[in-house]
Amino acid sequence: MTQPSHTMSVRDIMAVNVVTMPPDATVVQVATAMRDMDIGSIIVVAGNHPVGIVTESDIVRRVIAEGRDPGTTTAAEIMSSPLIHVTPDTALTDAMRVMARSDIRRVAVLKNDSLAGIVTSRDILRWSPELIDILVEALKLRNAQGAVTEAGGEEEELVAYGGVCDRCGEYSTDLVLQDGEYLCELCRR
Repeated sequence: MTQPSHTMSVRDIMAVNVVTMPPDATVVQVATAMRDMDIGSIIVVAGNHPVGIVTESDIVRRVIAEGRDPGTTTAAEIMSSPLIHVTPDTALTDAMRVMARSDIRRVAVLKNDSLAGIVTSRDILRWSPELIDILVEALKLRNAQGAVTEAGGEEEELVAYGGVCDRCGEYSTDLVLQDGEYLCELCRR
């Protein structure tokens, strides 16, 4: 492991070889790929744009538990969408907050609207000893500089959604939930 620094970004721990499948892939194809690659999720990509994620939990809850046919049910029908994501430059602690607030164990990493990687809770646990060292160093510095301040209000919203706008159908990495629809910047105006 490298020497602890005071900031660690998503880029430092993300997996870059992300397995993807098209929206029309069947659940059997998705599950087979997950088994063969020994992974717990697949990113669903339409064209060059990531639009959702299928996890083992999605297969259990949305296919098996509902008695659906995995041979005819598609990834698009069961994927979690819009896709919650961060960028490679996102601080790892911020990515962890996004995962905690969104109650997810994996977060996609997008760069310029393209899939750059994925960070999982397992990746974070693998790096946790170094993260603890970083936090201890940061606390020591903060205390030494007398920079302990009280929180002044709510934290900034960190969750970003990417996928297809419910109104215009265009792909966007800046979807916002408004009146029950995920809307791109143009449709929110």
